[in-house]
Amino acid sequence: MVVNSEIIFVRLLIPLMIGIFCFYDFRHSYYVSVMAYICLFLFLILLVINIFYRSLKAYRFKYFIGTLFSLLFFTFGGALSLLKKDTLKPSYFENYHYKQLKVWINDEPQKGINTIKFTAYATRAYDGQRSYPVIGKLLITIKTDLLNTNSFTYGDELIITANCIPLNPPFNPGEFDFKGWLASKNVYLQTFIAQNSVVKTKLNKGNTILKYALILRKKQIEVYKRMMKNKEAFAVASTLILGYRADLSSETLSSYSKTGTIHALSVSGMH
Repeated sequence: MVVNSEIIFVRLLIPLMIGIFCFYDFRHSYYVSVMAYICLFLFLILLVINIFYRSLKAYRFKYFIGTLFSLLFFTFGGALSLLKKDTLKPSYFENYHYKQLKVWINDEPQKGINTIKFTAYATRAYDGQRSYPVIGKLLITIKTDLLNTNSFTYGDELIITANCIPLNPPFNPGEFDFKGWLASKNVYLQTFIAQNSVVKTKLNKGNTILKYALILRKKQIEVYKRMMKNKEAFAVASTLILGYRADLSSETLSSYSKTGTIHALSVSGMH
């Protein structure tokens, strides 16, 4: 019985995974409703067959019923993949004509030379007269003064004036697909703004546990900094072990990119 249960699980898991894979790149909200209706239709058919199993003598059509189950899990996987995309939801912030956005920083800001970069989650859009509740993530790069690079932290709520543009695709065959990697995190747009286009509110929307984890990571980074005198070695070590990339130089990033190993730096630290 255990063996049969495992086989059934695999037989249902395979169409589910295929459905997720097939609909991963779909970009039209129309398909969300189509997949939902198909899922409901197949579920109702299988429910009726299950209720009237004996009177319909459904045991004679076990292969047909198995096919229906596979189709149900295939469409369910596709629906899950589509529903995960914020861009297909009516409340996605780019569906509105806005002048300002209210966002909160949902990861640790990465500091560069006169810039600071982070992903943020939009919660409200303003068109000058009214405001609308919205959803969606975006990548924000702010040009800052050297003295103000520490003014942004995880969870800070901001009101920004910005125009969003699509992320750039990889320009070389061996280059790391930064756009695709961010798309897996539901980030499809970016914006570049000056610091005077940002207003901080007094609220913090961050998760308490995550904020505590980021504080611990900062303490660990200070330990590495004291132990390693070579700045490049410290930067690579903190990136590989803790996923902290702020101290990586542009030369190091360029070297990893040219050798096709930039992904090691991009996804490190998540372990």
